[in-house]
Amino acid sequence: MSDQIPRTMRAAAVKDFNKGYDVRDVDVPADLGPNDVLVKIAAAGYCHTDLQVMQGVYASAGAKPGLVGSHEPAGEVVKAGSDAGKFGIHVGDRVGSINTYGFCGDCNACKKQGQQLCENLVGMLGLTINGGFSQYMKADARVVSRIPDSIPFDEAAPLFCAGATVYGAILASGAKPGEWLAIVGIGGLGHLGVQYAKARGCKVIAIDNRREGIDTAQAVPLHLKPDKTFLVDSQEAGQHAIEELQSSFYDTNPGVDRVVINAEARELVKFSQQNLRKGGTLVDVGLPSNTTLEVDPFALSFKEQTVRGRLICTPEQCQDMINLHAKNGCKTHIERTYGVEQINDMYDHYQRKDLRGRLCMVF
Repeated sequence: MSDQIPRTMRAAAVKDFNKGYDVRDVDVPADLGPNDVLVKIAAAGYCHTDLQVMQGVYASAGAKPGLVGSHEPAGEVVKAGSDAGKFGIHVGDRVGSINTYGFCGDCNACKKQGQQLCENLVGMLGLTINGGFSQYMKADARVVSRIPDSIPFDEAAPLFCAGATVYGAILASGAKPGEWLAIVGIGGLGHLGVQYAKARGCKVIAIDNRREGIDTAQAVPLHLKPDKTFLVDSQEAGQHAIEELQSSFYDTNPGVDRVVINAEARELVKFSQQNLRKGGTLVDVGLPSNTTLEVDPFALSFKEQTVRGRLICTPEQCQDMINLHAKNGCKTHIERTYGVEQINDMYDHYQRKDLRGRLCMVF
């Protein structure tokens, strides 16, 4: 198939921070290493981190004008490095990739926490090295996941950040079947998190300050719908949610067992701590870029709560997530798809307050 691969391709690159994207012809990656695969991109999702890359948040990490965005790529392997087959990846496979590229495998983080935290990482797709807003993309065969035929490419692409992040957060929360898990923020991550938690046997509460978020949480197969929902669109509604949740579910030590926060408002950790029972765990993946999180120290200590973060899941966990998604009939809500030439329209659309689910570039 390699003789059909063109020398150049269309790609959407950051024009300059806060200045939008340029669509240009660039070279197709030709420098495949032994662990690399060349993926013909079918779809690439737009994520909050793409917006932060555009805003210059990741400049100190290596993001710069000219970078091809998207760390939510999905497509077909059209060329494979000499060692890719050792990891079960071959030409013709439907795959997607988390943002991790070129982990060392020898550092403490790789061995103890996961390759996504490698201390010697070559780069992160769409953040420090070129990502999926292009017709072809180079990926690391050691971290890509195979996509079942039952998941369309546009619905699969967001799973490699939105899905991988919220799935990793659910695992980090320690949520067990039968426990109550609150998902705060029902956007691209949260609507998947509700479904994954339900598929894993949890009882799920969906919380958002937008009606669009609650509607998205409900627009899934019956067995994946949340058990409770709270629209927190005012101070009064927030207080009502706190009063109900902190006194529910258990005769003693009431409240929710676990919380996953997917939105970036700084007060959400403190809000969620009021609902979290003694000994509960809260995982925040909201990543506000221009402020700090607000934590209630008294709830933290007197209730012996755990507040922690998670980046994304490991490559192995990502494949588990894809398999769970397919097996349980989970749905990725794609509000709209765009072509590469429409990248700036997608950039503008992403910033709308009524956005539901995910936006995706398709080729």
